[in-house]
Amino acid sequence: MLFHLTLHQQIQSPQLIMISKHTMKLIILTLSILSDLFSPVTAVAAEEVRILFVGNSYTGGIRGTFSKLVAAAPEGSAVKIEYISPGGKNLESHLKNPSITKKIMDGKWNFVVLQDQSQTPAVFPDKFKNAAIGLDKLIDASGAKTVFYQTWGRRDGDKMNIKRFPDYKSVQDVLSKNYTSVANQCDAMLAPVGDTWAQVMKANLNLGKSMYAGDGSHPSAKGAYLAACVFYATIFAKDPGTIQYDSNIPKQEMATIQRAARETVGIVEKSVYPINYPLTNNSGNQIKAMITGKSKTHLYFKSRAKNHVFKIDQLSEQSQKYVATLPVNK
Repeated sequence: MLFHLTLHQQIQSPQLIMISKHTMKLIILTLSILSDLFSPVTAVAAEEVRILFVGNSYTGGIRGTFSKLVAAAPEGSAVKIEYISPGGKNLESHLKNPSITKKIMDGKWNFVVLQDQSQTPAVFPDKFKNAAIGLDKLIDASGAKTVFYQTWGRRDGDKMNIKRFPDYKSVQDVLSKNYTSVANQCDAMLAPVGDTWAQVMKANLNLGKSMYAGDGSHPSAKGAYLAACVFYATIFAKDPGTIQYDSNIPKQEMATIQRAARETVGIVEKSVYPINYPLTNNSGNQIKAMITGKSKTHLYFKSRAKNHVFKIDQLSEQSQKYVATLPVNK
């Protein structure tokens, strides 16, 4: 009987009207549920980390590299960095500059990095200490944490004080001692850039010397990368080697710098092993290998469900170059 009703009659049928209302309620309920499921979720923004650097050209020389490294890190989008880096200035002049002290007090910073003129902590330790303590008090009052930027010794010693500091090591030893002492006295953080620099100089002198710019004082691109790695490890307590950083620095040298930064700051390296990589020996034979570790002379890997140990110098030149970028873990 229903199929013979006209469209007008069907719409007017009380039974059909009741069904339509019931169906409509189901439709509205369904749409409401779907709306809740698929409505945009407001993302919770990561808490911003604000960092202020106060120094001179040694700070200016790393600013681009550190900013780029942090931007490539997972937390990069939530980090705001500002730099005050007029050439030749020392901490004493910054302490006496009202615009800088106001910047420190009003900036709502999480970290304020202090870098003195490169010779002052060694040549005039009391001057360094007094200015550092004065600025640290302002930083504490602002609610931020002080980070001392421990710099490195000049490549050929301090030519203006050649009797006291005839070479790199004589300068570095005093810089390391005085920066560490002041950081401890202020209960502040220390970014041990100078100590890391010294470790690289000891491990690979050619690489160490290449971390200087032509003047034997300021950082080259490699020196700036070392400083950036140390600051990232110090402030974020993470391994800088995990960041995919685009650089013209050879991978093996980057690995050396990253390892030195980790060890000096005290960051536990996140293991890169196992790694699937096709190894070729010096006869040209290739195998599919799962690399599980490396010593100074041997490579450890699995192939066809068996464990193997192979001398690195028996690999092809290309395989040796790749293996050289891997950390030693055995």
